[in-house]
Amino acid sequence: MGKTKKQQPVWAPFLKGTALSLLLYLLGQLLLALLVVKGILGEGTAFPVTAALAFLSTAAGSLLPARRSPWGTLPGGLLSAAAFAVVLIAGGALWWDGITWTGHGGVLLCCVLGGGVAAGLLGGRKGKRRRR
Repeated sequence: MGKTKKQQPVWAPFLKGTALSLLLYLLGQLLLALLVVKGILGEGTAFPVTAALAFLSTAAGSLLPARRSPWGTLPGGLLSAAAFAVVLIAGGALWWDGITWTGHGGVLLCCVLGGGVAAGLLGGRKGKRRRR
């Protein structure tokens, strides 16, 4: 009857981080749509807000795997961001006619990957305290 922690698979933090990024992104999109429909934000500001939302949701969601990844903080954050980018690409391919790389699709993917880099750089592990 030992109190050993159950070992979770290596991919579990990446799945949780991707799900958190997707949840934050979708909630932000719902709020953005509400603000645009009510006339609080103009249609011209919708894309910059969407790009910032993609960056922030990816950075927040990638912090979890960046800290819990066995490979380090930067690869963990980038892998979670890449998984979120694949989810966005798959959603764009399923629900629309495709992704227009000449439009804003490439900019959003760069924002997503930039959020993963930010999470990898800012998600450093806490150092061990030394006794004096």
